[in-house]
Amino acid sequence: MENSTVLYTRTAPERPPVNVATQKGANAYLRQLRKDGMPPFSSKLMVSINQYIHKPEESIEERWRSRENTGHSTLHGLYNIMRSICENASNDLLREVVTDTELRIISNHFAQMLKYAISRENKGVIIDEPCLNEVIGLTTIFIKGLIISDDAIGNILKSLASAAKQATDEPSQDSGVGYFLCHTMIECFANLIMNKIKSADKAIMMMHKTGMLEQVLRHIHLPWTFVTNNIDIKENVKNRIRFFFITVASSTISLGKMFKAGSPTRDALVDVLQGRIKPCAENEHMMEILEALKKFIDMGLTSGNSDDQYISMTSFCCSKCEKVDYTRKLLVCGKCKHWGYCSRECQIADWKDHKQTCKSIKSLLTKRSRNSEAIATKFVAENKNSIYEAMRKCYDGGDLVLDLNFSNDCAPKLPPALRNPPEFEVLPANIFWNREKDMAPDHWFFKDLGGGKTHYTDENIKEMKKGIGSKTDKSTSHLTLNVFLKLSDVPYIVSMRVSKEELKPDYNALEEREKCESYQKRREEYIKLYSDQLAMILLVNPDVKDLSASEKEEYAKKFNKHIGELFDLQYEILNKNLIGN
Repeated sequence: MENSTVLYTRTAPERPPVNVATQKGANAYLRQLRKDGMPPFSSKLMVSINQYIHKPEESIEERWRSRENTGHSTLHGLYNIMRSICENASNDLLREVVTDTELRIISNHFAQMLKYAISRENKGVIIDEPCLNEVIGLTTIFIKGLIISDDAIGNILKSLASAAKQATDEPSQDSGVGYFLCHTMIECFANLIMNKIKSADKAIMMMHKTGMLEQVLRHIHLPWTFVTNNIDIKENVKNRIRFFFITVASSTISLGKMFKAGSPTRDALVDVLQGRIKPCAENEHMMEILEALKKFIDMGLTSGNSDDQYISMTSFCCSKCEKVDYTRKLLVCGKCKHWGYCSRECQIADWKDHKQTCKSIKSLLTKRSRNSEAIATKFVAENKNSIYEAMRKCYDGGDLVLDLNFSNDCAPKLPPALRNPPEFEVLPANIFWNREKDMAPDHWFFKDLGGGKTHYTDENIKEMKKGIGSKTDKSTSHLTLNVFLKLSDVPYIVSMRVSKEELKPDYNALEEREKCESYQKRREEYIKLYSDQLAMILLVNPDVKDLSASEKEEYAKKFNKHIGELFDLQYEILNKNLIGN
């Protein structure tokens, strides 16, 4: 079907116009400029755009008033021509004529438009949100179709982040700057992970290193005025930004580097969480994710830092005598930084066995494993009561599995383990492995077998089950809890010992809870007992029978409150044994 849109422009004043709304016209325009030895955009169209931006506003308005036009609509037309050429020209020709130099000029132009939108200087056409939205559309097209290297995307991100950071003026509420930064970041991120570097961690780190993530956080308070009334666009961008930040929150490799102390990105995050920067209405939903992100960071993720700054799972249990102590960090083997001991004597006694695996452990212990241990340790420590209660319910004498999902599989919802309260499962090991095997036949993960990591697939699932899920010897004082972490890349298993003594119920706490439940039940029965009397009062008592329905409802509330207070008083007297039964 023929394209009915007509959008004319000229390659030179003396030449006839071409319709760039068609592939034939767009290709003809590019070929002619290539023949003339001129860049396709910076030589003509962008020169015209800059003229309208820099000319005195009064002269532009006066020039176009007679044509019933304005500087804003002229800018719109020029950007529309650029966008039409990019959308309709053949990709091969477009990439051929748009050189790296041309891309840099265009990238700088985008950054310049951002500066103008922030400053609102009285020069020519004021760059407001509708103008900036034209730039957004063009930026998206260039990112998707023309920028074929991650370096080029990095240059765009760096230029925009630098322009926002160096601005001395505070952007106005209707500037569109917040939406522009946010939209550009998620567009670049999506393009990177889909077409180029494909690694979410590397793409996230690019957002951090270029300064773009910091600027998005620092401008999170600016309204998305332009998209407020367009529900489809608004929800689409909102879900994409949630996906991005949830991916960040589930990235164990990137978090420690991005949010270490002194990092500008961390400072911006803290400013948001402490209320110094308040998100706009469109970004209020982000607070839940950012709080979860901070919580995940505080779990001990320290990628890139020295090994002794993370808590190892072995810091709770001596590798020789298996003594468990949650109150202090144990001595750690100086070579592998992994095996822990409660005393120098235990360390010496264990060396004969440990030296066989010490070297291999050191080489195989990656940043991911350290982060996994830190996450598991912190999570179990912070949610000990609820985890132990779940363990008591399903303990069958064998090992148990704590299933923690920190991945972005649930986006735009938060990962279950980062919700408030956190969601998790505790299952007998054999039940868990069989379920995982059925759900994902090609599933693979790491398992620490006391001498280094081994990855498992469906082919050696039987071998895996030999070491996990067997009945624990009744003579031992502990059981094994396998923490199954689903992270952003691959699942990982961290095994930790749990004292059987600690799993015994706290009978005092149970007794108090039962008392509380009994009290609540009796209180409800007591109030219900008097409900019939209340109905009679409302019917026959001359003081209240003529009240309106709302007044009777209010009277009933006060009556029930009084009855409840009376029960509380009687309950307190009985408990203090001030009167007999």
